[in-house]
Amino acid sequence: MAERNLPIRFFRHREGDDRRTEGGGDDKEQKWLLAGTQLIKKSEQLSLELDAFEAVVSQREKRQAIVPFVFKAILQEKATAKSRRQYVDKIFNASRTKNSIIGILDREELVVRINSSQELHTVSNRIKDYNNFDQGLSCLNRIEAFSPTVTMNGKTENYKIKLLDFQDYEDNLAIIRLFEDTLIKNNVLYNKTKYAESYPIYKINRLQSTVLDILKQNDIFEALYSVEPMPQYFITLDSVPFQDTVPIMFPEDGKEYATLGILDNGIAEIPHLKPWVVGERMSSYPAEKITPNHGTFIAGVSLYGDILEGTPWIGHKGIKLFDATVFPDITETIDEDELIANIREAIENNHDKIKIWNLSISLKSPILDTEFSDFAKFLDHVQEKYNILICKSAGNCENFINGRPKGKLHKGADSILSLVVGSIAHEKGPYDLAEIDNPSPFTRIGPGPEFIVKPELVHYGGNAGIKSDGTVVRTGVKSFSMDGKIMHAAGTSFSTPRIAALATGLYQEIKQEFDPLVIKGILVHSANYPNQLSIPYTERTKYVGFGKPPAIQEMLFNDPHEITLILRESLVKGKFLEILDFPMPSCLIKDGFFTGQIIATLVYSPILEPSQGSEYCQSNIDILLGTYDEKTTRDTTHKNILNPVGKKSPQNIFRHDLYSKRIINNDTGVFSQRERLLIEFADKYYPVKKYAVDLSELTEANKRYITENKNWYLKLTGLYRSFTEQKAMHIGKPQQDFCLLVTIKDPSGKQDVYNKTIQKLDAFQFWHSSINLASQVTVRN
Repeated sequence: MAERNLPIRFFRHREGDDRRTEGGGDDKEQKWLLAGTQLIKKSEQLSLELDAFEAVVSQREKRQAIVPFVFKAILQEKATAKSRRQYVDKIFNASRTKNSIIGILDREELVVRINSSQELHTVSNRIKDYNNFDQGLSCLNRIEAFSPTVTMNGKTENYKIKLLDFQDYEDNLAIIRLFEDTLIKNNVLYNKTKYAESYPIYKINRLQSTVLDILKQNDIFEALYSVEPMPQYFITLDSVPFQDTVPIMFPEDGKEYATLGILDNGIAEIPHLKPWVVGERMSSYPAEKITPNHGTFIAGVSLYGDILEGTPWIGHKGIKLFDATVFPDITETIDEDELIANIREAIENNHDKIKIWNLSISLKSPILDTEFSDFAKFLDHVQEKYNILICKSAGNCENFINGRPKGKLHKGADSILSLVVGSIAHEKGPYDLAEIDNPSPFTRIGPGPEFIVKPELVHYGGNAGIKSDGTVVRTGVKSFSMDGKIMHAAGTSFSTPRIAALATGLYQEIKQEFDPLVIKGILVHSANYPNQLSIPYTERTKYVGFGKPPAIQEMLFNDPHEITLILRESLVKGKFLEILDFPMPSCLIKDGFFTGQIIATLVYSPILEPSQGSEYCQSNIDILLGTYDEKTTRDTTHKNILNPVGKKSPQNIFRHDLYSKRIINNDTGVFSQRERLLIEFADKYYPVKKYAVDLSELTEANKRYITENKNWYLKLTGLYRSFTEQKAMHIGKPQQDFCLLVTIKDPSGKQDVYNKTIQKLDAFQFWHSSINLASQVTVRN
């Protein structure tokens, strides 16, 4: 058997590989552009709609209203693209110091603020000037009044109120004071919770329409974004006793262990877990209110999962656990603001020593297609602020009981920065519905809002089915009850701690400062699709994301016939990385053509803006890897030519249309079954992207791009939405941290890809180094 004992490697770009972004052309034909009578009519229509606000703006100005006037600008269907949004911005940005477009509703509705009659007249004059503003006018459908979304059902006791973000600290502060003063003066009790920086949300008990009437009388109603029932969260544990025992593990003296934070309903002090729990339980609830059954089961899966199942799925050799009881009892629900306050307290007080957290608590409602949930935004905020990684369950669904399709992810699983985890079946009983290694009947599915890939990963969480008499049965995974007995239970709650344990084990093995992008990148990059997965490749990301990762040691080492390179850097706006000497090893040349398989995973930290609706994810990084004929010298004295070296006849190989549809659709062979994730799944504003190609699958005509005389290049470019570009004019250039992993592999297992690639790195003068590990472990295939 081959030994996997060659560590994956970091490398850095060289001086000169960072390039300046050059200006490009615009829409050349602009077939969408209105002209003549159509343009004049559009100008007249929008003028009438805007001028209807003149009296209201004038009255508010006279009484010196604190809240700016707000309206909606509805875009044409295809005007959301950045290339066209800039024309709309030129019409509405009437202030030199403040961004007038403060938010986005759905995909086509912009929220615009007006501070004065003068600003209104400025915008009105631009709309009437159809000769100079024809592009922006062509992008607009209509203008209409804004009003907050109010949902009151008469049954809910607690309501959640969100205010608009006016994109100005002082304005927001004054409006918050006015809102709170209004509530206090009218004896309206409220709780205030910060979901993110400058993003407070209010809970009001027994909200009545009279309260909204009071707000309308004080101008503050126009500052509301929405009024809705306060969401509630829940956890479930349907467990079955199992007559078995396992030996108790104890930490080794003198060995350092990483700690996994368990955000749940507590960990019981049972013999198997007690030696591994660090510190005191952190909770705002008295001990008599805590029933630590769910959290104990999760802790058992994360620590004893391999031993209980008799299979080395994780391979961490022990991790420490921290009990953060943020939810006291699974028989009750908890309001969103209370849960957020508890999670925030646990992370704020422990983020310096606990970097990975498991969260298997779900909201009762599914995600939306065009809007990210407040809970997801909170999870992103704490991860970004405290440099941590949260592993979040996808949520459970009972649609299978009635024969219906799987439901969409629960809110919270739309968190951009969290690793979201679904469940696949590890066993199949006589009544179970799922085949082994296929999605569990109860797992919820993606994609996330704006089609981002969620869940990213899956692991074993059990199976379920229905007997002939209609009884629901579950084939669960094993862990501990709160009295120390071994139990069976099924759910995405229990697949999630396996991924959290893998992440903690990786952190424990990698001897460097914690880096969530590296941990996340290694997990996603090493994940693949089980051989028995029966879902068509075009549907896989929706159900199982990028697949199931292997055990820890297998992720960190290569065989001689493959190499994994890691590029961990930052990309600043205005620059891009272009490595024109990418170290593709010549040992992969066969019969005059390059061969081999290339897998690339890109994980980056996008700029996030909670006020921007469907454009919450404000930035993007694209990766191109391919070939070119030769380097060229460019004349930098010409306009828009900023980089002195270029490339002739480049071709990006991460393009779906280059490959044979016949071979792809055949879907046979190990690569097809386990690795293929076609490039069509790597789109703009996806914070995790993965590409997998086999050069042998190029069509005969396209093999001209991989002839032996070709050079190889790697290019990473950034893209920013209009809102962030406007903001950058006042606060400086934004940047994005990223982690790129590239594996080059000889599928025949014959060529010494690892050492030949290192020789190329040396020849091209790249800095590179093996990943620094706590223990050099040899893994046998």
